[in-house]
Amino acid sequence: MIESTALKYFREVTLRGSIKRAAESLRIAPSAISRQVQGLEDELSAKLFERGARGMSLTGAGHLLYRYAVESQDKLDRIRGQVEEFDSLQRGHVKLATVEGLLASFVSDFVVDLSKDYPGISITVTTAGTSGVAEKVGRQEVDLGLVFGRAPRRDLIELARMRQSLCLMVAPDHPMAVREYCAIKDLAGLRVILPDPSFGIRQEIDRACAKANVELDLYSETNSIAFLRTIAMKTGIGTFLPRDSAMPELLAGTLVAVPLRDKRLEATQVTLVQLATRNMTPSGLRVAQLLVERMKERKS
Repeated sequence: MIESTALKYFREVTLRGSIKRAAESLRIAPSAISRQVQGLEDELSAKLFERGARGMSLTGAGHLLYRYAVESQDKLDRIRGQVEEFDSLQRGHVKLATVEGLLASFVSDFVVDLSKDYPGISITVTTAGTSGVAEKVGRQEVDLGLVFGRAPRRDLIELARMRQSLCLMVAPDHPMAVREYCAIKDLAGLRVILPDPSFGIRQEIDRACAKANVELDLYSETNSIAFLRTIAMKTGIGTFLPRDSAMPELLAGTLVAVPLRDKRLEATQVTLVQLATRNMTPSGLRVAQLLVERMKERKS
């Protein structure tokens, strides 16, 4: 009903090479096709076919109209598929890249809820540092990305931001565990394990310490947030993470989060990004919308 009958018949005649064969394919009378083709020629004031012994071939004007007819059908097919997916949201696959720190609580909770509310939408989750996540989004390897800090590339658009203040994470018996908060100057000489420099967390800590002229006692560095938590939990070595990154340990009482009294570190955030030029599928749009809503809830 969306596409005109005349355009449909014209395309079939072009493919079959004659009105008779088109009529057989569409199972309608040849006269009905002939009237529609003639109507197109009258409307455009142009001859669309050359009639010959071997059948019908397109004129120059006919080639222009056929190109339009094919493109129109392709667009209509895509729209039909998207409308069907919007209508039911029973199928679809979305790829999400995220910084590892969000896996422990925010992303895992989101995926669990998504599987309950939209069982037909599957999701692939991969982890990387902020620069790696941005690169995956930019190369269109994933649909959406969660990065630490602001979007690090100009070709990415920010869909939502969520506060993720950095805290000092230590074991319950650590001397710093009893403090209500600590300033950057209080960290001088503190033995720590840190994420490697590709992580946004590390970059923020390095900036804050450099500004305050504070030097940490760096015991080790790693590209694994899980390893950071384990070392901090089992030793007297501290690390720096947002609360979400260590929520299971905080709830279990095996780690303590000491807030950092620093404007920049208190204002750190994670950002949901997508490539500005990417055409999202309906399922991708839905997941993005749900993530935006979840992040707004956390902000409030």
